[in-house]
Amino acid sequence: MNPLDAICNRPRREAICVSQLRNAKKIDEALLQERPDVKIFLPFRFYFYRPEELFQPNTYNRFLAAQGGDHVISLVDEISYVAPPAPPISQIDDISPEQFCNGDNRPADCGQNCMCTHQVDIPLNAIVEVVLVDEVQSPNLSHPFHLHGYAFHVVGIGRSPDQNVKKINLKHALDLDRRGLLNRQFNLPPAKDTIAVPNNGYVIFRFRADNPGYWLFHCHFLFHIAIGMSLVVHVGTQSDLPPVPPNFPRCGDHLPPITLIH
Repeated sequence: MNPLDAICNRPRREAICVSQLRNAKKIDEALLQERPDVKIFLPFRFYFYRPEELFQPNTYNRFLAAQGGDHVISLVDEISYVAPPAPPISQIDDISPEQFCNGDNRPADCGQNCMCTHQVDIPLNAIVEVVLVDEVQSPNLSHPFHLHGYAFHVVGIGRSPDQNVKKINLKHALDLDRRGLLNRQFNLPPAKDTIAVPNNGYVIFRFRADNPGYWLFHCHFLFHIAIGMSLVVHVGTQSDLPPVPPNFPRCGDHLPPITLIH
């Protein structure tokens, strides 16, 4: 299943890709239309800290110490996810709007290691297409992404058909999409809630956003979650959710305030 060479546009005897499977159940016809209501490109990669960035007095940066000794943080659409200080589904008024961000709305002082609560807003009942683009490109490593609250239909998976391009990135993926060269198939695409993105490749999936709420979308490697390879898919508005029950328990950031001593 899911061969590392990501050759998924033709039948082969020794391997099969998820996109070559067929769904046994009837599929929402709207998911198979040519143009979805919402299309989201999500490139993901690592940011490698330089020592002078990491070891600054009176600062603290989240990072993973990789085997090679590199200190890295994870970015999805150039943002490293930080959990909000309170649960948005029940305490949205306790969270500053400035806490949230996305690819079109980054904090002014974001920098290359941009950290905020990455949230993508989706209208209720919209047909959504997500294109994941692997800019990490580590050999023999396919990142498994999982969406809470939904099963999605995998309509495409593979690598760039352009032989002159050695490494895929967001700009190239957008160009391939404009030229109709991202491989999509709409013949009973299979339903999944987790999909492995081939290294130096892409995955395309679709779903109908009919389950309102705040749903986590993340790489399933725990150490990648810890350094920000996540975001929140926010479907609908607060009025689309059931009211918070009376006397519902409240909670906040478990981290106490930090006093820096100069």
